[in-house]
Amino acid sequence: MSTFIKFGAAAILTLGASGVACAQSSVTISGVIDTGFGYTTNVGNGSQNKVGALNSILGVSNVGFRGKEDLGGGLNAVFNLQAGFNPTNGSQSSSGQLFSRNSLVGLESSSGALTVGKQWNFNDDWLVGSVFKGGYNSGAIFKFSEFDAVSEIYNNTIKYVSPEVGGFQGGVMYGFGEAAGSLRTGQVYNIAAKYAQGPFFVGITFDREQDATVGLTNTGNVLKLTTLGASYTINALKLRLGAARSDISGPGSFQSIPSLPTARKAYAVEAGVDYTFTPAFTGSADVIYRKNTTLSNNTKVYRLLGIYSLSKRTSLIANLAYLSNGDGATESLINTNSTAIGGGYANQHQTALALGIRHTF
Repeated sequence: MSTFIKFGAAAILTLGASGVACAQSSVTISGVIDTGFGYTTNVGNGSQNKVGALNSILGVSNVGFRGKEDLGGGLNAVFNLQAGFNPTNGSQSSSGQLFSRNSLVGLESSSGALTVGKQWNFNDDWLVGSVFKGGYNSGAIFKFSEFDAVSEIYNNTIKYVSPEVGGFQGGVMYGFGEAAGSLRTGQVYNIAAKYAQGPFFVGITFDREQDATVGLTNTGNVLKLTTLGASYTINALKLRLGAARSDISGPGSFQSIPSLPTARKAYAVEAGVDYTFTPAFTGSADVIYRKNTTLSNNTKVYRLLGIYSLSKRTSLIANLAYLSNGDGATESLINTNSTAIGGGYANQHQTALALGIRHTF
């Protein structure tokens, strides 16, 4: 997921052409390395502890190329390529996918931006980071079984983002299923709107994924996710509140989640606070509650996060999370040897401590 990934201008190449018309082009090479060490309880067979190196405490490490060409008249051609990797061993973050974090090209102007390729949904663009805290070993909401689509990247998409007017902005993304003889098989769409003005932010999105199974076995089942988030900033204090509702009509091949054996309905709520204690140190506290109403089970996560900036590009990270399963829930912070959905054991609890360093370039 693209949480907290910001593009710097560490390496910029600008090309100019002389003549009556002069088109300016720029390419920015940038990225992030996010790694450290962690301690987690109740992994393995469900009763073992684990100490080891970690990848992606707050976001997936990556290196990327972003470019823009001035085509004249306020129109620009743009592209974005991001390759995710694991710093602990140098492997790709997604096996077999070089540009797994972004792979798009398009046009932008005062009328908005239209891009094509492998792209993040609006949940990740607008709500993850601003409302829902990220992290891959620390209980982020998108790690829950039914809620991966709170932060998801989709193949074969076309995406439009409107210009911002008076704080309002909207967008729509459509994903082609690529199945012969059927437009609906594997189809994805995501629509969103947000308002950001002064200290206040609110955003809402709706995702719909169609079963991508090809042939007579296609079930026609769908995954629907509605996500709402808001935040309010008062000086050094930021208050956050978000909620998501997932409705999965039955088994199927979906991009964002593994196939579930039966239909599921669930909701999740996250409340959080960020406080800037000093210009260099920010602390955060979050509580997440997940309820599967179909199976009548629930999961709670309590999380503390501290980020200390050594410079504009380098930060130290400390993250402490506690996960509690109830009524047979099998969610996890770090996957165990369990084959259950969620990666954990029924009613199992986990505590995870991560200490790391994050450098952007």
